[in-house]
Amino acid sequence: MTRQVRRLVATSEEVEALLQARDDIVAEDAAEASDDLYRFGLGGGPFESYSRSVQLGAHDSEERRHVTETVEWRLAVPWFGPAINLAVRRAMRTGRTGDGTQPVWAPPRRLDARSATIMAMLAAAAMLSGYLANAPSELHTYAADEFGADQTAQGILGAVVRIGTLLAIGVSVLADRYGRRRIVAGAMVAGVACAALAALAPSMVWLGAALLVGRTANAALGATIVVMALEEIPAGCRAWCLSVLAMAAALGAGVVVWLQPFSDLAPWAWRLLFGVPLIALAGMRPLLRRLPESRRFERRGRDVALSGYWRPIALLGAIYLAFGLFLGPIDWFRNEYLRDEHGFSATLVALFVLSTATPAGLAVYAAGRLADSRGRRIILAIAAVFGLGSLVAVFNVSGAALWVLGLVGAMLSAGLLPSLGVYRGELFPTAVRARAATLTGAMGVGGAAAGVFLAGRLRTAWGSFGDVIALLWIGPLVAVLVAVLWLRERSGHELEELHPADAASNPDAAWPPTLQP
Repeated sequence: MTRQVRRLVATSEEVEALLQARDDIVAEDAAEASDDLYRFGLGGGPFESYSRSVQLGAHDSEERRHVTETVEWRLAVPWFGPAINLAVRRAMRTGRTGDGTQPVWAPPRRLDARSATIMAMLAAAAMLSGYLANAPSELHTYAADEFGADQTAQGILGAVVRIGTLLAIGVSVLADRYGRRRIVAGAMVAGVACAALAALAPSMVWLGAALLVGRTANAALGATIVVMALEEIPAGCRAWCLSVLAMAAALGAGVVVWLQPFSDLAPWAWRLLFGVPLIALAGMRPLLRRLPESRRFERRGRDVALSGYWRPIALLGAIYLAFGLFLGPIDWFRNEYLRDEHGFSATLVALFVLSTATPAGLAVYAAGRLADSRGRRIILAIAAVFGLGSLVAVFNVSGAALWVLGLVGAMLSAGLLPSLGVYRGELFPTAVRARAATLTGAMGVGGAAAGVFLAGRLRTAWGSFGDVIALLWIGPLVAVLVAVLWLRERSGHELEELHPADAASNPDAAWPPTLQP
């Protein structure tokens, strides 16, 4: 429980403002007055408990009076609560808008306790997913050194691993049939187990097999996290929601980068980093015990055939495929490029990634809020043209320009995930949402696998990554044109408005779900 006491000598206008029920980060119930003591309770907000009292004291002068304001609260945000509490403390002192406007660091619309708790738990799962997803990309170059594998073999490994996402389609069927929570639980355990097996791999073939199964589990985990979050978050916050999950996943991926210098200690030291996810086992049990099933899944509408949604699946999947064709090689061969063409050590590679990716974390958050408030398509266009264009330049320059363009590219391309990812939830009803989201994501990973394989072969033939990456940029440029012409802005609509069958099948249910408990 956090307690904040503020004593001040206030004017009559300030006293009147203090006696009004707050409507910003928290919605307060009307005041209960007793003599000069006014108490406000929790009407809504991301809190397990909340109370505010205002004690009016003696007059300091005719126009001013002593006032003591006491606020006590407990956030409904596990794990990340202490960090968020720092911002909440400031908002309790200054953020008194009275019209529901949220602080810039908060979601565009106020969440209730359940939504805030689920978002925090899914963000923790996304951190693990980010680590498991990034470890192969960061570490395969060191494994290749130990096993004596060339760049073509590395390209084949990257393609094979990414094809594992196709197997996640079968898992997504279970998510639509038995629920999101079960898939999150099983995929987390399977992903950690496969990472441990990768640490023990005796050859490149065994490493590829472990990473193939691990990628299948992690792809199912990532897709289910996105679907579950979109089903729990109110309209106007979905792009913000994905930006938060992206930041959490980036934090998990960043842990791999922070630990990467250990790979230089010995030819086998990369194995230690694949064993790190075992630490997450300690936190899994409380997370999975508290994580509820998605409300929209529990109240889902009638079963519908996936075949009725092949057109949006094909169009959205084609957009993902084109972006994957470019982003796959960028992700897979970045470290190889820095080590081979610029002579970077593992420490310098880690410094480059951290110095460019860390500011991009703030950019993805800003992009999520802007995508909800200003529109998804404009954010997507900026990311594809200017962000990815800067990344093309990274593979064609050296010196200081390499670092500057790496930072610019990472920040401007940060809008891709929140602006495009929301459509994986908005275009499909609850009964097929997990399968459709996994299918479109799998098409993107299929594009990434093809891009990695093609880039590996062309790099071996052409001798440099620069022309290869520039060629592959054509895919995202075509994709963003299709997206701008075809996708529609849906930020202000609840999922039941977009798919009335979900609500019509259960007319007695409170849909759309209220924002406050």
